[in-house]
Formats: sequence, C-alpha cells, structure tokens
Amino acid sequence: MASASRSSEKAPRLYCLGDSLTFGYGVSPARRWLTLVTEAGPWRLMNRGLCGDTTGGMLVRLRELLNGSPRPEQVLLFGGANDIFYSGTDAGARANMGAMIHQLLTAGVRPLVGIPMPIVPDWSPEAWGAVVDFEAAQALLGSYADWTEAFCRAFGVPTVDFRSVFLDESGQVRRELYLDGLHPNPEGHRRMAELLAKRLRELEAVG
Repeated sequence: MASASRSSEKAPRLYCLGDSLTFGYGVSPARRWLTLVTEAGPWRLMNRGLCGDTTGGMLVRLRELLNGSPRPEQVLLFGGANDIFYSGTDAGARANMGAMIHQLLTAGVRPLVGIPMPIVPDWSPEAWGAVVDFEAAQALLGSYADWTEAFCRAFGVPTVDFRSVFLDESGQVRRELYLDGLHPNPEGHRRMAELLAKRLRELEAVG
C-alpha cells in the first residue's frame, strides 16, 4: 500500500481547471473522467473544477495556482460554456481563454486545452430556461469550440477534442451520453477518460 502511494506521488501531475464538466457534476467521484484517467496511470489528475465557474473565474484561480506550491508543470483548461449561458456571447470566453494560455506559456507551464462538448438544447435544465436561450447558446458554443481549436493551433498548444466524443459520424449529438442536456453521464465520462488517456500518451511520445 505504501509502495502504491509513493508511485502515485511520483506520477506526472496534470492540474485540470474548469467548471462542472471538470468537477464531474452528477456523477460519483469514482466514475468521473479525472478519476478514471488517474487509475489508468501513469498520470495524476488534480481536480480544480468548480461548478458554475466561468473562464473569468478560472483566470483568477489560475493565478493562484501558478503562485502556489508545488507549481504545476502542466494545466488542462476546459471551460467557456457558462460564459455563453450567462452573457449570451462568447467574447469573454475567448479573451479569458487566450489570456490563460499565454499566462501558462509565459510561466513555462505546459497548457493543454479541452475543446468543449455540445449541449442538447431541448433537454437542458428547465429552471435555466427562463434566463438562457439554449438554442442560441448551442450555436455560440460551436463557434467558440471552432475558435478555441484554431487559436490553439496558431500558437502550437495541444488540445483534447472532447467534442468528438459526443458527436456521431454524421455530426449529431449522442444524447445517450448525457445525464441532462449539459452534463455527461458515467458512460460519457468513461469515453472522455479514454480519449484523454490516449491524447496524453500521444503527447508523451512526441516529448
């Protein structure tokens, strides 16, 4: 047991900064994608997801993370949907995501960026319907995902395309992978974990 603990401590740490999709809303800790990737090894994912957070909140928390100890060597950024839900635009998400990526690069910390998954507008939380136009948010989220991918490509920042997990070959959303219209269910988490583990192996192979 002590040996396993020491092995876990030596595993490469990946700090995952995000919102409820990173936290694992609605799914037991043992079935969340961060836990599953950590169990698959040899990585140790640190959950820094905060339900309801925006990229603005992530930007503040990133500064705290960079000033803390131990300082991270690699950070996964995964957020932006709440910015769109709250404001009806992706302008803030674009600005904050760009700022976070450049802060990490300047600090010598390796960034990895999650491409956001789509939502299911007609299955989104009823209470939110009074303040969020989910049909419009779906289109904005798609544009933001495309921008995020293009931005990262321009600056040589690796991505993990979580969006691909939730779309079928024809580009339709896989409803069976959702807990509700916004969050993945355990099977969705399993597939996210599988994708991320594969991506981390690819990145390790190229150094």
